[in-house]
Parts: sequence; C-alpha cells; structure tokens
Amino acid sequence: MSQDEKPLFEEEDIDVSASSIEIGWKILIVDDEKEVHQVTHFVLDDFVYADKGLQMFNAYSAQQARQFIQDHHDIAIILLDVVMETDNAGLEFVKYVREEMQNHFVQIILRTGQAGYAPEKEVISRYEINDYKNKTELTEQKLFTAITANLRAYDNLIHLEALRQSLEEKVFIRTRELHEKNKELLHANQELTGLNQSLTALTQEKSEFLAIAATDLKKPLEAIHELSILMQRSIHQFGRDKIKEFAKIIEVSSQRMTQLIQNLLQANDIETGKFNMPLGIYDVSSSLQFLADDYSDSIREKGISLQIEVPHQACKLLVNKRALLQILDNLISNAIKYSPYGKTVFVRFIKDDTVMHCEIEDQGVGINLEEQQRLFSKFPHLSPRATANEPETGLGLFIVKKLVKTMNGEITCESTVGKGTTFIVEFPLVKE
Repeated sequence: MSQDEKPLFEEEDIDVSASSIEIGWKILIVDDEKEVHQVTHFVLDDFVYADKGLQMFNAYSAQQARQFIQDHHDIAIILLDVVMETDNAGLEFVKYVREEMQNHFVQIILRTGQAGYAPEKEVISRYEINDYKNKTELTEQKLFTAITANLRAYDNLIHLEALRQSLEEKVFIRTRELHEKNKELLHANQELTGLNQSLTALTQEKSEFLAIAATDLKKPLEAIHELSILMQRSIHQFGRDKIKEFAKIIEVSSQRMTQLIQNLLQANDIETGKFNMPLGIYDVSSSLQFLADDYSDSIREKGISLQIEVPHQACKLLVNKRALLQILDNLISNAIKYSPYGKTVFVRFIKDDTVMHCEIEDQGVGINLEEQQRLFSKFPHLSPRATANEPETGLGLFIVKKLVKTMNGEITCESTVGKGTTFIVEFPLVKE
C-alpha cells in the first residue's frame, strides 16, 4: 500500500450521501459492523460499469443474507465478512449459496478483518469464492478494481447462460422439426401398405430405405444430444469460443439431418407420382454466370478451381427451373466433394442445333465400371469417399436421374479410375 492510500475501514464518521447514478448492478453487503456498510456505500456511491451504476443492499448477519438471496436471484456481487454471529458464519453462507441455492453466477468477495479465522489459502481451496480481501489492506482503489473485475466476470457468465439457453431452444426446435418430418415419413410408409402384391418388392425396398436413413440420422442426432447434456452439466467450464464451436457442430448436424429428410421425402414423392413439377420455357444462359458464387466457400476451403464455360447466345429449354438448378447443384457439389485438394472442376455448357449439353468434370479418383452400373440407384455404397468428410445421403444421383428423365433429358457418366469422372446431362432445345 502506498503512502497516499489509506485503508477503507478505519474508525471515523462517514456521511453516506444519496447516489445520483442510475442503479443497475445489485451488490449485497454482508457484515455485522455498521461502519463497514457506511464506508462501502460512500466509496462505491458513484461507481459505474458498462453504463450502469450500483444498487447496494445491506445484511448485518449471515441469517439476514440467506433470507435476502432467497428473494433476489440477480445479485451480481456479495461483499462478505467471515466472523459475524459465529466465527465461520460467512463461510457457511458461501456453502449455502453455492450448494443449496445452486447459485454459481454471483461473485463472492470475502472481506475479513480477522484473517486468522479464515486463512486465504485454505478458504480459496475449500470454498467457491471469487476473491479474498483483508480489510486492513483494502484501499479505495483496490475495492474499485475488485468490483470491476468481478462485475465483468458476472456479466460474462450471464451472457454465456443466455447463449446456453438459446442453444437449448434451437436444439429443441430442430428435434421437434425432425419429429414432424419423421411423422411425415411414417405416414408415407403407411400409405404403401395398402398396395397390392405387385408392389411387394417396392415395399421391401422401402423398409431397407428407411433403415439406412435411420442409421444416417442417428449420428448427427446423437451429437446434438451429447452436446446438449455436456453444456448443461459443464457450462461454467467453457469459454465463449467453445460455446460457438458447439453451436457450429449443432448447426452442421441439423443441416445434415434436414438434407437427408428432404431427399427422402422427395425420393418418395417421385416414386409414388406425387412430385409436382410443372414445366416452362427457361433460358439457362441467363443464370449460369452467377453459378460460381454458390460454391465460393467450399472451393476456397479445399483450394479447388471452378471453371465454368457458358454459351453466349440464348439457351432455352422446356424444364422446371427449380429442378434444373437442383440437378446442376447436385452434380457440381459432388464434383467438389470428391475432388482432392488443389484440383480443378470443369463445368461446360455446350449448345448445338437441337440439344444443350452440360458436362461436369472432376479430377478425383474415378469410379470403376462395376460401380458405374449402380450410380443412379438408392444408397449405392460406392468406394469413393468425400475428400473432406462432407456428408453423403446416397440419394442425390438417384433423384437427379429421376428429375432429368421427367424433363425428357438424358444423363450419362464417363469415368476413368485414377483420372476423374464426367457427368453429361442433355436436354432438347426449344425451337424458336
């Protein structure tokens, strides 16, 4: 302590003046000495943190403090004496707050004038307190510093708790959406039971279809469930960055489940004839120039070059615009997904007199002839794997084939093991 600094708690008369600052943070002063309350009020009267002042409350015993904290769950800091009605009344109050009230947000600053009753090393080790101050060494500046540091810690904990609750709400919403989607799948499956014997093979295939889907849904759903439990049990151990990391994992897992469910429903609608796909004349060349923007993140992460060749003249097709863009998105995404780092994906749109050809070429590992025969089936179980562990549903090419056929187009595949794969989609041009 410098010569200019004096201990706060000396025997002198203190005039506690009313604060003119807008109150905000709640501080509970627990001490059996009236002078300690007066000095604390005087020193902190004009204290401001994060544009909010202090609202200070007084308890002259641990018993009074217990009653007060039962009624006020938003106390930010407790300035606590140790020796009051008993020699360890303050420490027993700490145990009550942390263990019985389960309040781990309030910051407890122990202020003692009799350090022998509560040695700092022992108290820090055994009790969940946030700071320890000896009254004989406590100056105005040290009190300001302690209050500021502990308000910052309390504010951070409150923000983390709000984030945790937000994450729980998102998990609940995603789980509810999954439940509703599963009900839709169940309803679709039940409709198949009324078909005659000619559809028996299709019914068996449907059962396998759902079993594989359930397996694929299990892992992301388990990841969400485990993260939810972990955050509930150990929220105080994680910083803001770790919480953001958990949120990203939940987001990716939810997106994976949503994509799989959407593909399942679309595949079912296509096979049962419920897929509504009105056709119209659409000029493909008008939107192809913006295609590369949709894949900027994925190609940047893998260092892939995406080269797109677009015809300069109009290229009008009789198609469903949404379905056509879905076909292109699936094929280009697959090319990026199965391309090694640093390679190039080529997308070429070639127009002749009657047909538009679209070629999507990658420089991946290629597909052998035997597996090419199963490319457009459901869940084909092919040997190539995504190079950055991107999610795979096993339904993309099956849906692509169905959409192309519905719009009177053709799709073929050319592949050489070790060199890469090219998908070729052809649609007849609309005659001018």
